[in-house]
Amino acid sequence: MDNNIIRKYDIRGIVGKDLQINDGYEIGRKFGQAVSSVCIGYDSRIDSPSIEKELIRGLTSSGANVIRIGLCSSPMLYAATQITQADLGIIITASHNSSEYNGFKFFSSKKVFSDQEVKEIVSSPVKDGTKIGSLININIYDQYIRILKNALKSNTKQKLKIAWDCGNSPASGIIRYIDKILPDHTHIVTNNSIDGAFPLHDPDPIEEKNLAQLIDIVKEDKCDLGIALDGDSDRVRLVDNKGNIVSNDHLFMIFAREVLEEYPKSKVIANIKMSMKVHDFVSKLGGQVITCATGHSLVKKKMVEEEAKFAGELSGHFFFSELGFDDGLYSAVKAIDILLKRNQNLSQVIEDLPKLYITHEVKIVVKDEKKFQIIESIKKALEQQNITFSELDGIKVTDNDSKGWWLLRVSNTQNCITARCEGDTLEDFELTKKVLFYYIDRARSLNCNR
Repeated sequence: MDNNIIRKYDIRGIVGKDLQINDGYEIGRKFGQAVSSVCIGYDSRIDSPSIEKELIRGLTSSGANVIRIGLCSSPMLYAATQITQADLGIIITASHNSSEYNGFKFFSSKKVFSDQEVKEIVSSPVKDGTKIGSLININIYDQYIRILKNALKSNTKQKLKIAWDCGNSPASGIIRYIDKILPDHTHIVTNNSIDGAFPLHDPDPIEEKNLAQLIDIVKEDKCDLGIALDGDSDRVRLVDNKGNIVSNDHLFMIFAREVLEEYPKSKVIANIKMSMKVHDFVSKLGGQVITCATGHSLVKKKMVEEEAKFAGELSGHFFFSELGFDDGLYSAVKAIDILLKRNQNLSQVIEDLPKLYITHEVKIVVKDEKKFQIIESIKKALEQQNITFSELDGIKVTDNDSKGWWLLRVSNTQNCITARCEGDTLEDFELTKKVLFYYIDRARSLNCNR
C-alpha cells in the first residue's frame, strides 16, 4: 500500500491511482492483528462495497471478529462501535472529497489513532497460524435515531420549515425517518438518493458553490433554515431564513453559549482557524477556549485530555461531550432545538453575535509533494525578518496589538494550502489581508518553482 495516502487522521486517496481496492485487505489483515473486534461500515461511494469486501476478508483472516453495519454515516459507525463495545471502528469513506476519492477512518472510544500509529500497524509483519474471525450483521438505525432524538429538548409548539441537503450521502437513509426525530415540522429534502457519483454537487458544504441549490430552496419555499451535510455526515453547514450562509465561527458561538449555560465555566476546544472573537465571546460567558490544531481526531484527543464539554472546527465538525464524537446530524438537531428554545429565527440569532471581519478559508492548490516544503520556506523567510509566529498548525502570525492575524497551513486531505485572516475592525482586516495575500502569492510562486 502507498504510505503517502496515510494522512494526519485517516487514509485517503484516488481509487485506482494511489488507493487500490485490495488495500482494504492489507488494512484489514494488519488491524485484525492489533485488535480482537472491529465494527465496520461504508459510505455511498461507488467503490466502497468492493473495498468493504476486502476489508472483511483481511480482518477475519487475521482472527478479528467483525461487526458489519453496512451502508452508514461516520457518526452511525462511531455510535455502533460504542454500543457494541468493539475495540475499533473502521468506516470506508473519503468524507467531503469528490467522487474519485475513497479511504478509511478509524474510531475507538479508548484512543485516537495518529498517522504514525497507523503507519506502524500497516507496516507490521503478518503473523501466521491465526484462527478465522467471525462476521455478524447488525442494524443500528433504531439506536441512532434515539441518539438524534435526545438532542431535541425543547417542548415548544413552534413549527419550523426546514430544508435539508443530504449530498447524496448515507444521511439520506436517516432523513427518511426525520418525522420520527423532528415530528410536526415541515421538511423539504434534496439530494436524498444515495449516489456515490454526487451528480449535482460535491459533498463538501464548506465550498459555497455547493450550497447554491439549498439557498434557492430556502428562499423559494420561505424556509426557517437550511441544513447541508457532507459526504459522511459528520460535518454540517447552515443557511439562515434569509438565504445567508452561516459562518461556522458564529455557529460555534451559538453552540458554546448553550453548553456554557448548562456547564458554567467549562472548557471548549476551537481549532486554530476559528475567529479570535470566538475566544472573546466565550471568555465573556465565563468559559475557557483552548486552541487546537486542525483535524477531527486531534480535536477529539484534545477534548478528552482537557475534559472539555464542547469542541468545534471551522469545517463544521462539532463535538458534544455527551456523544464523544462529531456528528453533523446531531449538531443540526441541536441547532434546531436552540431556535425553538429561543423563539427566534436564525438571522436574528446571528445579528445578536459579534460582527466578524474575516475571510472565508482560501484554498491555494499546490503540488501535493511540495505543500510542506512551501510552508517551511515561508517559515524561514519570517524568521529572517524576525517575525514571530505560532507553529501549532502551519504558520499563524498575530500582530503585536492582537488586532489581527493570518494563517497558512497544509491541508491534510487535499493537495492545497489553506489560508485565512481576520481583523478586529474593518481597517485592521484590510491591513492584515494585504499581508496574507503577499504570502499567498509567495506560496503560488514557490509551487511553480522546481
